[in-house]
Amino acid sequence: MQKVYEALKQGSDVRNHLIQLKQMLKEEGALEEYLSMTEDDELIASFLKDEDPKTRKNAALVLGLLQSQESIEKIWEAYVSETQLFVKGAYLSAMQKLDCRAYQAQIKRHYQKLLAYEPAEDEKKHIQDELKELRRLVIQFDGGISRHPFNGYDKPRDFILTTIKNYQDTTGVQVESGATRIIPMGVQVVGGNIREAIKIRTFRELLFTLRCEKNLPPQPAVIAKELAKSNLTRLIGSLHDGEAPFYFRLEIRGDMPLEKKSAFAKKLAAEIEQRTKHFLVNSTEHYEIELRLVQNRNGGFYPCVKLLTIPMKRFAYRKYTTSASMHPSLAALLAELASNWLTDHARVLDAFCGTGTLLMERIYALPVRTAYALDIFSEAIQGARENAGIAHMNINFVQRSFFEFTHEMKFHEIWADLPVRGKKTKEEQDAFYCQFFQKVQELLTERGRIFLFCNENGMVKKYLRLHDALHLKQEFCIREKDGAYFYIIQMQEPDRQQAQEPDAGEDAQGRADEDAI
Repeated sequence: MQKVYEALKQGSDVRNHLIQLKQMLKEEGALEEYLSMTEDDELIASFLKDEDPKTRKNAALVLGLLQSQESIEKIWEAYVSETQLFVKGAYLSAMQKLDCRAYQAQIKRHYQKLLAYEPAEDEKKHIQDELKELRRLVIQFDGGISRHPFNGYDKPRDFILTTIKNYQDTTGVQVESGATRIIPMGVQVVGGNIREAIKIRTFRELLFTLRCEKNLPPQPAVIAKELAKSNLTRLIGSLHDGEAPFYFRLEIRGDMPLEKKSAFAKKLAAEIEQRTKHFLVNSTEHYEIELRLVQNRNGGFYPCVKLLTIPMKRFAYRKYTTSASMHPSLAALLAELASNWLTDHARVLDAFCGTGTLLMERIYALPVRTAYALDIFSEAIQGARENAGIAHMNINFVQRSFFEFTHEMKFHEIWADLPVRGKKTKEEQDAFYCQFFQKVQELLTERGRIFLFCNENGMVKKYLRLHDALHLKQEFCIREKDGAYFYIIQMQEPDRQQAQEPDAGEDAQGRADEDAI
């Protein structure tokens, strides 16, 4: 760093040495090292008047990294007098790291003036960057972004409840108000009641539809124009208290490569801001609206809106999760699919509970007498206890392997989200399933039931064939892509097994009698 500093003092290759210094200052301890050499930033501030605009830009960024408060006046003067648009954002970025409250009124006035400005095509990118930096300063002055309260409960609304493929009906039959139609994404509701809908546990997301072309071409300018012409801003304004701007992010769903998607989203977000006259403002940090574009097979986009302003309390108990935690809407779907097989006030055991989601959704579906939950990981058990406390559920959590667990009372139901194979070999996974199907029979009552979610269909069927006491009552393919199935299995009573499965001698005698007749 000393060599770079000396080169700058001598005015040698200033732009490149400023770039080097900028990179160095991002490293830990570098600021202290620089300040030990000099506390005078006059040298760096002098480059704000350099003839080279890139030198001015890097000088401003370095002053920000140095947190050079004594340079604030020079940075502001350089910003006001700057003629190169691509440089102006750097001055504002530097000011964000300093106390610039003395310039609050000027910054806000300039922000409003720039919002009203109609940039030429070749100015759009740089004006957008400058607006972004000005906006960050305004947000700082205002103490953050004020969220808009959602107020759209009273009138009938059109929306989509997204669901797992092939199980749209499970959610659709629970919709009490409005007309419903099954679509690939889930359930489309026309004239529905949002307050009622958000109590349904089996949908994943609530999305609002827009009155515009449903197959938008992959062209940012065209998409932004169509969205601005649609009911998008009217819809958002009518569903919330408060004034614009509303902060949004873009979510692009489809097969577009990541690098192309990023550039596409950035350009589209800027176009949406311009077209909506900054009613909508792009932000990846403070957004309360998600504009979602779902790409179809033809490359076109289906537009919809997700509002993060709607208070969703269905799964408020999920404070603690892990990477392996089941999504609560999936757990709720499994409980709903199992509804005809549940036992009222049952003794229920979750064999591999994780943070408790599956068991708690089972309890929401129908009250239980007692509930036990097992896991070998202490962090999971602790998180599950916290979650159950939030849900006000009395569950006995035990940090123990399912295969070592014993209990004086047998259980009416055993629920299990079996671990995926992971690092296990096929032979190890086979041994695991063999041990599982033996153990459940020790813990189940007669006619007790197993509710099993896993992606090892072959092994499940193999061990059901090997255990006469276990009878498959129903199975559901939940996700065909990864072979995830949900099984409902029942223990048969010994006398029932004997009646249903006579031995070979009895069967042969029966056929002989029939032949004699």
